[in-house]
Amino acid sequence: MVHDNRIPELDKLFEDVGTYRKSAEYRNLLDFIKRFPKMAPYNAMLVHIQKPGSQFVASAHDWKVKYGRRPKVGARPLVILRPFGPVAFVFELNDTEGAPFPEALLEPFKAEGNITENKLEDFKSSLLYEGVTVVEQDYGTSMAGFVGPIEETFKYKTMNKSELFYVFFSIVVNRNLKPSEKMATLFHELGHVFCGHVYQPKAKWLPQRYFLSKNEKEFEAESVSWLLCERLGIVNPSSKYLSGYLDSNEEIPSISIDLVLKTVGLIESIMSGRKTLRKELLVKKS
Repeated sequence: MVHDNRIPELDKLFEDVGTYRKSAEYRNLLDFIKRFPKMAPYNAMLVHIQKPGSQFVASAHDWKVKYGRRPKVGARPLVILRPFGPVAFVFELNDTEGAPFPEALLEPFKAEGNITENKLEDFKSSLLYEGVTVVEQDYGTSMAGFVGPIEETFKYKTMNKSELFYVFFSIVVNRNLKPSEKMATLFHELGHVFCGHVYQPKAKWLPQRYFLSKNEKEFEAESVSWLLCERLGIVNPSSKYLSGYLDSNEEIPSISIDLVLKTVGLIESIMSGRKTLRKELLVKKS
């Protein structure tokens, strides 16, 4: 994830037309994205922009092969981003016809919500490849965790060689929490890291957004954690914070929705088991 300090085009659009700045609109967007955990959050947002209220989307090929349906004549395709390519096209259920659609699929991809210690440990080890280390400490019930900048080196081993790489962030988590609570805490602190809230000038691939107010930083981090927890079906400590804020304020803080969704997508890709060392972390040989 590489960033500069320019406002992303999507955020400029939202700012110009006022979309999703109202609390009710933002709540609807988050509720929509959580319903499609098998779709990248950014793509789910693109679908919501083009056709709010969509129940189920798939490509013309998948409609035909998996569900025995086809797009109606003149149906308008929805544009999403495609991995390693520009765009792809999908069609919403109401724009297709053919065999009856399984009603069970209209509860889209219900998440399991089962976070084990093994899954947590795998995730923590994968975070090293993004320059983040996680340690657990014994704290009281009011302290879930926190994040800060560090500069340490670890050894990266491959089949042919071993190289040193930097770790620039340390997340401390309360060891007395349940696995799902530890995961939710990690999501929140990673929201701070990947949204550029933690001052670490050597992590040049991250956005430089230390100037945000505490309220803006917390709202972004809570949004990241909320979406990830909801899409996984696990205990969601961010619900109380977000619900309270959205109920009490007509508008949301001046945040980057673009960056929140990209951060959620990045964390989900790390959770999927990706273990590719970020090249910027390698210690350069003198």
